[in-house]
Amino acid sequence: MSANCIPYTRVPHSSALFSDYLYHFDKVRQFYTGSPYDFSSFAGVAEDLRTRATPRVEMAEILERQNRAFGCGEATLENIRRLRETATFAVVTGQQVGLFAGPAFTLYKALTAVKLARSLSEQGLECVPVFWLATEDHDLEEVAEGAAFDEDYNLVVLRDSGERPSARSSVGVVRHTGQITTAISQLEAVLPAGESRTRLLDDLRACYAPGATWGESFARFATRLFSQWGVILLDPLDESIHSLSAGVYQRALGNAAKLRNSLMESSHALLGRGYHAQVHVGDDSTLVFLTQNGDRRALHERDGSFLIDGTDQVALEQLQSTLAGRLIDFSPNVLLRPLVQDSLLPTVAYVAGPSELAYLGQAKPLYAEFGRPQPVVFPRSAFTLIDARTDRVLEKYKVSVEDVWQGEEHLGRRIAASGFAEGWSERFDQSERELGRLLDRLQADFEKLDPTLLDTLQHAKEKMTYQMERLRGKVTRAALGRSELMARHVQALSQFLHPHKDLQERRVSGVYFLGRAGYELLDRVLAQVQLRCSDHQTLKY
Repeated sequence: MSANCIPYTRVPHSSALFSDYLYHFDKVRQFYTGSPYDFSSFAGVAEDLRTRATPRVEMAEILERQNRAFGCGEATLENIRRLRETATFAVVTGQQVGLFAGPAFTLYKALTAVKLARSLSEQGLECVPVFWLATEDHDLEEVAEGAAFDEDYNLVVLRDSGERPSARSSVGVVRHTGQITTAISQLEAVLPAGESRTRLLDDLRACYAPGATWGESFARFATRLFSQWGVILLDPLDESIHSLSAGVYQRALGNAAKLRNSLMESSHALLGRGYHAQVHVGDDSTLVFLTQNGDRRALHERDGSFLIDGTDQVALEQLQSTLAGRLIDFSPNVLLRPLVQDSLLPTVAYVAGPSELAYLGQAKPLYAEFGRPQPVVFPRSAFTLIDARTDRVLEKYKVSVEDVWQGEEHLGRRIAASGFAEGWSERFDQSERELGRLLDRLQADFEKLDPTLLDTLQHAKEKMTYQMERLRGKVTRAALGRSELMARHVQALSQFLHPHKDLQERRVSGVYFLGRAGYELLDRVLAQVQLRCSDHQTLKY
C-alpha cells in the first residue's frame, strides 16, 4: 500500500482559511488557540484545563453505560476508566450519524483522533479518543443517503428515507424502515464475494434493521469498527448528559445578545482578512434550539424577547422553567455545540474537517465568554483511495489524480496525448509558445509604430489563443473518438476519483471500501495518518 501527498493548495474547493491554517498559521493565529503541529499548543490547553472543573466521574459513568450498550470492548472501557483521572485528556472528533457510518471521511476522522491521542500520550500528555455522535441534528436528508460504485464506477445510491416521529425531529430518534434491508442488498450486489463482503454485511445486518434508530445503528456499527483502538462514543441525546450541560444553556440564553455580538465581530474579522464566515449569524440569532412536539426549532431573540422560529414568542422565564424541568428539549446550534462538548469533557484537541475548522475559528470568542480554553483544532487526515484497476489505468497513461481533478477535458487531452500520435500535444504546446513569442515581438513593433494598434493586437491574440485551444479540443475528441477504450477510461477515472466533481471521500460511503479491501483497510489508513503534515493523500489499496 503506497501513499502520495498533495498540498491543499492543489485540491479542489479548498478555502483560503483552510490552506492558511495548514501552511501559514501565523496568518490565522488570532482565530485559534495554537498551531496543531506544535506540542506546546496541546500542553498549554491541558495546563489550563487542570484549573477548570469538568464532571469527569459523572461523564465516565454515562459513557460506560452508553458504550456497554453499544457493545464496546475492553480497550474502550479502559479508556473510560482513564478519563476519570485528572491527568487524562480527550482528543475529540465527531460527525452526523450518516447511513452506514456516512462518507469515507468519517472513517478518516476517527482514525486521526486515534493516532493523535496515541501520539500525545507517547509524548507524556495522556489522551483518549472520543467520538461525538451528532444525533441532535435534525437534517435527515443530509444523512439518509450513502453511495457505492458498481463495476463500471457508476454511483449506486443507498437510501433509507426513515420514519421520523415529527417533521423536524432529531436524526438520532428517527427509525429505519424496510428500505434499510434493500440498501444492504444493493451494497451486497456491487461488492465482490468473499470474506471482506461477508464480514461487512454481517455487521451491517446486525446493526441496521427496520425499527432501530439512526443513533443506535450508527453507534453499534462504529463500535465494531473502532472499539479495538479504545474509541469512546458519546451520544448527547441523553437526559443525564443534558443535566450536566444546564449551565451552558442558561448562559447562552441569558447572554444571547452579548454572545451574538461577539460572533458578529469574529465573523467580520474573518471577512476583513479575506476569509469566509462559515456560519451566518443573524441579527436575532441565538445559539440554542428548542424541541416542541418533537420538532427541533431555532430560538431567536429580539429586544430581550425570544421567538421560536421567528414567530411564536416565549419569555426568558418560561425558557428557564423549561430548563429546570425538561432540559432534554434544548440542544445547541453548530457554534454552541463545541462549548457543550468541552464543558463535559477535558478536551485538549478537536479533530476537524475543513468546514468545522472554519466555524471553530468563528466560535473562538465564545470560549472566553464561557470561561473555557478552546481546544487545539487538528485537521483530519484526508484520502483519495485508488484500487488496483484504477492504478493500472493511471500508470498506463501517465496521469495522476490531480489530472482527474482538473476535469474530463484536461484528462481526455492527457490520455489522448499518451495514446495517439506521440508528441502531438507537445507540438501544440510548442506552437502556442512560438505564437506567443511572435505576438510579443509584434507588440514591441506596434508600440514604436502606432500604440493605438495595441488593443487590436491584443484582441487578435485572444482570438488566436481561443482558436488554438478549440483546435486542440477537436483533436482530443477525435483521438478519443477513435478509441472507445480510451473514452471509457476517461469516464471511469473521473467517476471513481472525482465523482460528481467532488472529492471521493465526501461522495462515497466508507463501507464500500471496507467491503472491497476488508477491515484491514482501517489499519492501513491509520498507519498513513500524518501528524506533522495534513496534505491530502492518495492511497493505493
